[in-house]
Amino acid sequence: MSPAHVVEPTYEAIKRRLMAGGWTPGSRLESAKIADQLGVSVTPVRDCLYRLAGERMVDFTHGDGFHAHSLSETEYRDMLELHLILLLAALATTPRGRAAPDPRDGDYPDRTAGLFIEMAARSGNGELVASITALGDRLHLARHLDEQLVGETVAELDALAAALTSGPPHETRNLLFRYHERRAGEAASYARLLGGAS
Repeated sequence: MSPAHVVEPTYEAIKRRLMAGGWTPGSRLESAKIADQLGVSVTPVRDCLYRLAGERMVDFTHGDGFHAHSLSETEYRDMLELHLILLLAALATTPRGRAAPDPRDGDYPDRTAGLFIEMAARSGNGELVASITALGDRLHLARHLDEQLVGETVAELDALAAALTSGPPHETRNLLFRYHERRAGEAASYARLLGGAS
């Protein structure tokens, strides 16, 4: 195993590139080429790719190596369903009077991740935070397609943040259901654009 001071920045660089669509879904991830681009040896790159395969962000098969993950329609629907369940659990366990969420600055996918992570953090449950963060990382690339496929994404995010700040819990729940239903309705399009088959 490579030293942490090499592995962690390498892991973050590869993960961010995957989340931003830096590789075409299904394309082969060449360890030596990535190592050259990052200025590290091949060993930490392989360590990171194995870790990302374990997180289901990279596909790995013996004899064929590592590939950028291809999202299927079924997988996308399953992830949306689990994401909704986890967020509803976070909402249900959030004590009254907790501070309002403050989505971090950045582009839409980062703002979306920030809002949902903050929702989880408000519950005080570290396992919910970790699960929503990990699932959000896997959904991140699809979020780059939200405006194209479902539209009105900024208004939707603003409405969710406002409901969490001052709305009744049922309003937030309804907005969460709507958020996930809109994307599930376009699951085939997300899968087609992200290289998966139904």
